[in-house]
Amino acid sequence: MDIIDSTAHFIFGKYVRRNIDRYEDQRLLIRKAGLGMLVEQYIAQTYFFSLVMALFAGFVGLFAGYYLLGNVRPYMLGIGTGIPWIWSNFHLLLSIGMAALFSVIACSLTYYIFMSIPEVQANVRSSLINQSLPHTTAYLYAMSHGGGMNLIDIMKSLAQNYYIYGAAAEEVGYIVKDMEYYGTDLLHAFDRAGQRSPSKKFKDFLDGMTSIVNSGGDVTSYLKAKNDQYRLTATKEQKIFFETLSVLAEVYISAFVAGPLFLITILVVLGLINSSSAGILNLIVYLIIPIGTVIFLLLLNSLTNDNPKIPDFYMVEKKLDVFFHVELMEGEPDEEVKRKKMRNYARIVKFMDKVTHPLALFTNNPSYVLLVTVPASLLYLFYTVNQYINIANILYINSFNVLTLSIVDDQIFIALIILLVPYIIFDELRNYRVNQIEAHIPDFLNNLASINEAGILLVDAIVMSMQLKIGILHSEVKRLVNDISWGAKLDDALKKFEFRIRTEMTRRIINLIIKANEATGDIKSVLAIAAHDADIQRQLKKERNAEMFVYVFIIYIAFMVFLFIVYILAAYFLPAMPASTEGTISGLSLSNAFDLEKYTLIFFHAAMIQGFCSGLVAGKMGGGTIHSGYKHSIMMMSIAYLLFAFFI
Repeated sequence: MDIIDSTAHFIFGKYVRRNIDRYEDQRLLIRKAGLGMLVEQYIAQTYFFSLVMALFAGFVGLFAGYYLLGNVRPYMLGIGTGIPWIWSNFHLLLSIGMAALFSVIACSLTYYIFMSIPEVQANVRSSLINQSLPHTTAYLYAMSHGGGMNLIDIMKSLAQNYYIYGAAAEEVGYIVKDMEYYGTDLLHAFDRAGQRSPSKKFKDFLDGMTSIVNSGGDVTSYLKAKNDQYRLTATKEQKIFFETLSVLAEVYISAFVAGPLFLITILVVLGLINSSSAGILNLIVYLIIPIGTVIFLLLLNSLTNDNPKIPDFYMVEKKLDVFFHVELMEGEPDEEVKRKKMRNYARIVKFMDKVTHPLALFTNNPSYVLLVTVPASLLYLFYTVNQYINIANILYINSFNVLTLSIVDDQIFIALIILLVPYIIFDELRNYRVNQIEAHIPDFLNNLASINEAGILLVDAIVMSMQLKIGILHSEVKRLVNDISWGAKLDDALKKFEFRIRTEMTRRIINLIIKANEATGDIKSVLAIAAHDADIQRQLKKERNAEMFVYVFIIYIAFMVFLFIVYILAAYFLPAMPASTEGTISGLSLSNAFDLEKYTLIFFHAAMIQGFCSGLVAGKMGGGTIHSGYKHSIMMMSIAYLLFAFFI
C-alpha cells in the first residue's frame, strides 16, 4: 500500500495540492468516516485507481472490439464509403472507440465509487454510534450515580471497554486521547469530538454535556435524562425498522417469489410451442433467483447488522526482569526437557478435554461441528455420485442427462442434510440457552440489588441469590460462588462468569458491575440501573421476536404458494399437454422437442433453490443472521423434496 500511496502522490500530488480547496467537503467526510488519511492522500489515490481502471478497461475494450466486432462493416452503421481510409481501417477505429468508451465508463465509475466511500462509511459509523449510545449513556449514568469516580475517570474507564459498548464508547475514547495526548481541556475536547463525529445525536449529547459542565449543573441527572430519552428513541426507531422490514418483505415476495413464478409459468407455456424458452427458464432458476437473493441479503445486512462479534480473550504472559542481575544456580541437565514435557502435557490435556466432551464444545461454539460434518458430507458425495458424474452434463445444462442428474441431486440434498442438520441442532441449543440466560438476568440483578440494599455485601448477596429462583443461571451462579469460596477475587470470578455465559447483554452488565465494585462500595444503585437496562433490552428483544415471526410466516406462505403452483404445473398441466397434440388445438403447432422429464426436473430444482434462498431470507429477518436461516432452508427444501418424490 505504501508503493501505491507513493506512486499516487508522485503523479497527482501537486495537482491535488493546487486544487485542495475543491475538496473541503471530502476532508470533513474523511474525518467523520474515521479513515485515518489526509484528504490529499485520499484524493491522489482516487485519481490513481481511476487511471489504473481506465487503462485496464481500455485494454479489455480494445481486445473485445477486435475479436467481437470483426464482422461489423461501415454500411451497417450508415457510414458511406466515400473516405477510403476509414473503410480500410474501420475495424481498428471501432476497436479504439470501444476501448475509449470502456475507459471513460471505468474511470468515471471508479472515481464516483471512491468519492462516495467516505460518505457511506460516515453514515455507517453514525448508525453504529446511534445504536450503542443508549448503552454508553447507561454506563456513564450508572458510574456517576455511584459517586466513586469523577466524569473524566468514568470516560477513561468507558474508553478502555469500547469493544463492549460499541462505537459511541470509541468516540468517547477519542475525547480521552485529546485530553491525555494533546493536553486539550474537557470542553474543547467535547467541541472537537462534536465536529468530528458523524452522528447528530452524539453531537447533541456533547453539546448538552458542555452546557452542564459550564454551568456547574448535575451531570448525573443529565445522563439519566439522556439515557431515558435514548431508550424511548430506540423503541420508536425499532417500530420504524419493523415498517421498513415489512416493505422489504413485500419487495422480496414480489420480486423473487411471485416474479419468477410468473415468468416460469409463461415460459412453460411458450416451451410447448418453442423449445428455445428452456434456456431462459434455466437462467431464471439457476442464476436470477440465487443472485437476486444474495443481493437482497446484502441489503438486509446493511439494515440489520446489529450482532457484533464478541471479542476473544487473550492470556498475556509478562516476563519479569527485575532480578536480572541475580545469578541463578544451574538446574538439573534435563530441567528444560521436563518443562517442555509439562507444556506438551498441558496441551494434550486441553485437547483431550475437548475431544472427550464434544457436546459441550459444539454447544458453546456450533461452528466446530462443521469440522466433522463437512468431511462427512464430502465423503458421502464422493462414494454416492462418483459413478454418475459427467462434467459435460454439469457444465452444459441444456444437454444434461435427466436420469443421471435426478440421481445426483438427490444425493446432494442428502449431503446437505448431513452438513447442516448437526450445526442447526447445536446452534438452536445454544440460542435457547442464551435466550434463557438473558431472560433471567434482570431478575438476578434485581435480587442482588434488593439484598445489597439491606446492607449486605455484594459477595454475600451473590451467595444468597442462589436460594432464589433464577432458572438456568443457578448452575452458573453456583460456579461463581465456588470460585469465590476457593479464594478468587470477586472481579476475577465475575470475569469467569461472564466468559462462560458469553452473551452481549452479560458482557455490558458484568463489566459495569466490576467497574462499579472497583470504584465504590455502594453498588446497589448501579445494580438497579443495570437491572433496568437489562429489562428494557429484554422487552425490546421480545417485541422484535414477535414482529419478526410475522415476516418469517409470510415468507413461508409465499414459498408454499410457489411450491403449489410449481407442483400443479409439473403434476397435472404438463402431463396433460402431450395428449392434446393430435389436432385438439387448432391453429397451434406444439413443439416436438418438448421434454416432459426435463421440465419436471427444472421445476424440482426451482422449488429446491427457492426453498433454500427463502429460508436464508427468513433467517435474516427472524434472527438477524444468515446462519439462523439454515433451519428454515432445510425445512422448505424437505417439504419440496417429499412433495416431488412421492406425489409426482
